[in-house]
Amino acid sequence: MKNFKLFLSAIFVVLLFNSCENEEDLFIEDTATDVEISAKNGDSKLNNKPELTLTFGLFFGKCVGSSCINIYKLTSEGLLEDSLDKYPTTDDFYKGKFAEIKGSEFINTKLLTSEFPSELLGSKARIIGSPDAGDWGGVYLEYQDAENHEFWLLDLNTNNLPKNLKNYVEMINETVTEIGKVKEINNLD
Repeated sequence: MKNFKLFLSAIFVVLLFNSCENEEDLFIEDTATDVEISAKNGDSKLNNKPELTLTFGLFFGKCVGSSCINIYKLTSEGLLEDSLDKYPTTDDFYKGKFAEIKGSEFINTKLLTSEFPSELLGSKARIIGSPDAGDWGGVYLEYQDAENHEFWLLDLNTNNLPKNLKNYVEMINETVTEIGKVKEINNLD
């Protein structure tokens, strides 16, 4: 038994010294998408591109409650919320059950469409950064129009993202926060 404990201790020491030396070793950055974002005119109901659907939201793995997964769909009809709250995977598009959000006309979603980082389209990277790796959450993003249908899992910790995606992820985070405030106001009615 003493030899077994000594063996385990030796293994532990070897693993300890072979672990990551700093925090940066934990993250993968996809710099292939590091190009500038161009802005176009958009509006909150996508009337300028009726075939465009943008599904977006935040997810947190080690979390309890209704705010752990918030996925929304922006269509030409308006802003919809998913009620299934399933954790997104890299295997397939998010399959939710979407319904209209009361008061969604007061939520500014113009920039989500007008500043969508189009360089993501056609990118082979499905995961960018380390979404929810340190329990800080991740971003689900899906783009569908007449020519494209793609999705990505992005890191919510913008320090782990290429420069061109940082502002967009912050914008999604702010939009989800704004949606939460509108829903909170409507629940008080």
